[in-house]
Amino acid sequence: MSNPFIHLNVHTEFAIVDSTIRIPQLIKKIKALNMPAVAITDMNNVFATIKFFNAARKAGIKPIIGADVWVSNPDNPGEVYEITLLCQDRQGYLNLSQIISHAQYHRNNKHQPCVSTEFIFEHQAGLIVLADSLFSDVGQHILSQKLELAVDSMLQWKKVFGDRYYIAIAEIKRANEKTVNSAAIYMAAHQDVPMVATGRCRFLDEDDFNAHEARICINRGNVLADPKRPKDYTVEQYVKSTDELSELFQQFPTLVENSYAIAQRCNLDFNFKDYYLPEFPIPAGQTINSYFEQLCRESLNQFLSNFGPDPDYSEQDYHDRLDHEIKVILDMGFPGYFLIVSDFIMWSKDNKIPVGPGRGSGAGSLVAFVMKITNLDPLKYELLFERFLNPERLSMPDFDVDFCMDRRDEVIAYVADKYGKEKVSQIITYGSMTAKAVIRDAGRVLGYPYPVVDGIAKLIPNDLGITLTESLKKAPELATLYQQDDEAREVIDLSLKLEGLKRNVGKHAGGVVIAPSAISDFCPVYVDESSQSVVSQFDKDDVESIGLVKFDFLGLRTLTIIDWTLQSIEKETGLRLDIDTLPLDDKKVFTLLRSAKTTSVFQLESSGMQGLIGRLRPDSFEDIIALVALYRPGPLDSGMVDTYVKCKHGLDTPNYLHDTLTEILKPTYGVILYQEQVMQIAQVLSGYTLGGADILRKAMGKKIHEVMAQQKQIFIDGAVERKVDGKLAAEIFSQIETFAGYGFNKSHSAAYALVSYQTAYLKAHYPVHFMAAVLSADMDNTEKVVNQLFDIRSFKIPVKLPDINESVYKFKAKDGAIIYGMGAIKGVGEGAIEEIDVAREQAGRFESFQDLCTRVNLRKVNKRTLEALIRAGAFDQLHDNRRQLLDGMEQVVKAADQMSKDRDSGQFDLFGNAAGNSSYQSIQLPKVLEDTHLDRLLAEKTVTGTFLSDHPLRYATAWLAHVTTFDLAKFHQMQIKKSQPKEYRVLGLVTGVRPGFKGKMKVRIVDQSGFFEFSLSEQFYYEYQPMLETNSMICIEGTAGLKTFKGKDGKPDNEVFVTSVSNLYSIEEAVALYCDRICFVSSEHSKDLPDEINKLLAKHGKGKAQLYVHFKKSDQKVNLKLSEQHKIRPSYSLLEEALTKPSIQEVLTKN
Repeated sequence: MSNPFIHLNVHTEFAIVDSTIRIPQLIKKIKALNMPAVAITDMNNVFATIKFFNAARKAGIKPIIGADVWVSNPDNPGEVYEITLLCQDRQGYLNLSQIISHAQYHRNNKHQPCVSTEFIFEHQAGLIVLADSLFSDVGQHILSQKLELAVDSMLQWKKVFGDRYYIAIAEIKRANEKTVNSAAIYMAAHQDVPMVATGRCRFLDEDDFNAHEARICINRGNVLADPKRPKDYTVEQYVKSTDELSELFQQFPTLVENSYAIAQRCNLDFNFKDYYLPEFPIPAGQTINSYFEQLCRESLNQFLSNFGPDPDYSEQDYHDRLDHEIKVILDMGFPGYFLIVSDFIMWSKDNKIPVGPGRGSGAGSLVAFVMKITNLDPLKYELLFERFLNPERLSMPDFDVDFCMDRRDEVIAYVADKYGKEKVSQIITYGSMTAKAVIRDAGRVLGYPYPVVDGIAKLIPNDLGITLTESLKKAPELATLYQQDDEAREVIDLSLKLEGLKRNVGKHAGGVVIAPSAISDFCPVYVDESSQSVVSQFDKDDVESIGLVKFDFLGLRTLTIIDWTLQSIEKETGLRLDIDTLPLDDKKVFTLLRSAKTTSVFQLESSGMQGLIGRLRPDSFEDIIALVALYRPGPLDSGMVDTYVKCKHGLDTPNYLHDTLTEILKPTYGVILYQEQVMQIAQVLSGYTLGGADILRKAMGKKIHEVMAQQKQIFIDGAVERKVDGKLAAEIFSQIETFAGYGFNKSHSAAYALVSYQTAYLKAHYPVHFMAAVLSADMDNTEKVVNQLFDIRSFKIPVKLPDINESVYKFKAKDGAIIYGMGAIKGVGEGAIEEIDVAREQAGRFESFQDLCTRVNLRKVNKRTLEALIRAGAFDQLHDNRRQLLDGMEQVVKAADQMSKDRDSGQFDLFGNAAGNSSYQSIQLPKVLEDTHLDRLLAEKTVTGTFLSDHPLRYATAWLAHVTTFDLAKFHQMQIKKSQPKEYRVLGLVTGVRPGFKGKMKVRIVDQSGFFEFSLSEQFYYEYQPMLETNSMICIEGTAGLKTFKGKDGKPDNEVFVTSVSNLYSIEEAVALYCDRICFVSSEHSKDLPDEINKLLAKHGKGKAQLYVHFKKSDQKVNLKLSEQHKIRPSYSLLEEALTKPSIQEVLTKN
């Protein structure tokens, strides 16, 4: 046979459900098989098109683009046929795009995307049809023995497609295949319909079959060993060679030859050079260029008139910069892009939707600033336009715009309405099988019990993006298990074959495509059936590569917090604060920052960043810009941070490399911190244009060696022309090269520093309003709420219990305190809170629990909701006994429900009252004792995640204050300040234990100030395990501080904050050990006191603690030291019991 076989029906991993074929491996195998072309035909999608197209072209393989499509059966709505469509040319691709998009909008009663034969016939141009002998309409008619219908269908397709319609014959050992193939071949031959051989490839090699079956089972929820599971694929569906196909079809060699002939007919190409922007509406009589230029100049004049130029620049400087930018934007053809972005941002601001000040390199554009796209004056902060848009390197501008999370979708809806819904879509993303998830999936389909599989998965490190191969190298326990355990090895081996495969599709966080015509004119769309949201079938890289322009509508939670804070301030004080005009030198802000109390301050809240803040001690806005740029692995690991800090505080002398570079490097103390500085150095020292300098910057940052070698000589030659010594120029180039890899985009850093400053300003000046907004933003995450509450308490801000008459869904600032939001209570839904709000608005405050139950719809505010509200303390202002409400809830709800039914049915007594009880006041509560203090608090914690009304450690903390060294928050302060090692003794309530590194156990404890996690050796843990149960109160002793670890070369490498534990006591043991004196405080001389003291002595026994009695009288204080025979054995239970005695108001352990 002269020509090789061409595979025309191959599914890739992008088929999502039925293939394990990865594109790079497919291309590699096709190349090895000496096949000049290959087609991919994923079911109902073209997700992989561009990635496949480029990979094939790069390897010298002809890419053929196609798709398998489901065709609806008009006689049976739940039945579909399958055909393969291959693109001959651009027209065929556009028609395939229309067909696939149409199918997404038209699903059958089994939710399958499908299309009618009529629609395909209307869009037949440029397409070749392969009708599978078994799954097409022809094949299904043959299988049903409806031979006349089979012939009719064949002729119908032939009439429309002519010689572009083929019957596809596969020899892959499917059920009924031989019978149907024989009939199909006979019919096709008699009707003069060409045929072609296909392989219906779903996995790469024959030994991949089991992994492929596992993938199918993962998708369907089956187990591999289940004999009843559907088996729709065969071991024959791998990518076979020409010889293998020729042997299979030796009786019909033309079928193999036709695969090559079809490949010759498919010549689709893509245009990757042009960009397609939507048409922006402009006033009559103007061009888009003139309108854009007019807006820019008018906006700059308005800015200069209102604010004037920065003191370091003249008005002419601004006009010159604007002239330059306008020229570049017009020359590159992008005025429409700026107008579109400016339009939806201005609409957002006009509609009170918070918009960020900018992000990324876009903040370096003066045009963007005057058009209100960004909020930073680029001249003031030395930001470069060429870092954003380089006239010497054609690429689309890219504004990433942050919007308030709550209202971002409104902006997208506005854009869709303005340009047309069919022209706007969000962008698809593909989810992959990650290391831990694939272990669990593989273990499940192999039939292993969950605990076995979960045990393997938990050995995988929690590092972001870590692979199984990396895990086996990094986690010794996992590697040992793999070597020694056959079951684990089977799970891991299967997982290694599946890991990384595309598993599902999603929606890009913020990417939106706006096209000049329907999106389907460029690529098909995918419709998520549950949400009906429309996304492009190409991901963000691929939509841009075909010329569509991506706009980033990003949701930033911080903007929502700022907006809620401003609303709260205005509601309570009447002050309408303009967040965009804050003074950037506010003293309270920098006092807050230098204290490193930056929890919830945007970009500055991590403990590592707080440590850097403590070292750098920022005192200007430029310092905040530097902080955002410095806190990254590169600068931290390279020593740049140390140099910056030392030079800032005068502990070292900055090195400016050359006199001409002093002005560039002076703001960063000689450290090349920003990418813009690299560009400025190249411009000043070597005469680069800023466009050329951007090319140098990019080559250095990405370490493109070929470009670097070329640029180095240009740099040196340019420096020599400017009287700089060549050797020195080479040294400077090397230094720039070293630091350029760590350099950060100053435009992005400055834009985000502004948001950091704004949040710091709100926290410094309006902490109650700000923290209420922060808590509201985090209320779905209990752990975050708990951590925020620790920070709030450090600011001495009262947090009040939820109150059924005051609380709303969110946290609320009122009178200097934060009222707990009902939405943060577990078990209380938004619908229930809305019902309570409505009842409160209609008839005023609730007078009692019973009153509420008779006024709300108890189907919305159900018993689970009521119980959560009671436990959280929401009724404490109306009732002082939570247990009474919990025990009486059933009868109250029952009675209230009956009253509601009576009212609804119109049943009244002789006096006109509702039958039965006349009002909620008649519903009685049972008389029961309140829960213990601890039980009440623990119940509170179950629904709020924390202790609100009190803390279980309150008494213990007071009684052991004389021997504890500090509270738990101090540990975090020690980390930040890098304190010297010191001994500690702390109290804590155990909230959890988890496995740690190298067999250690991590014990998490909390107190009123915060939390901390200690590591205990396995032996130590099991020795003390009984006292480490959740909610146990313990006392821990040990040392804490910095430990220096050595690098591979044996030299000191880095310092890490560590704690060690030497002793651990239960709270009973701690009191017994450290309380040598006990003082009972009484308000007056009570005749019962001596008797109560004697009873305590009798019960708890004599011991070492000296007893005192402190009498409080209106005019004097009396202290009595009791005799030696009254010494008592100290214990926590003793002190707790003493507090229950009527004559003892307080218990002290120091007097």
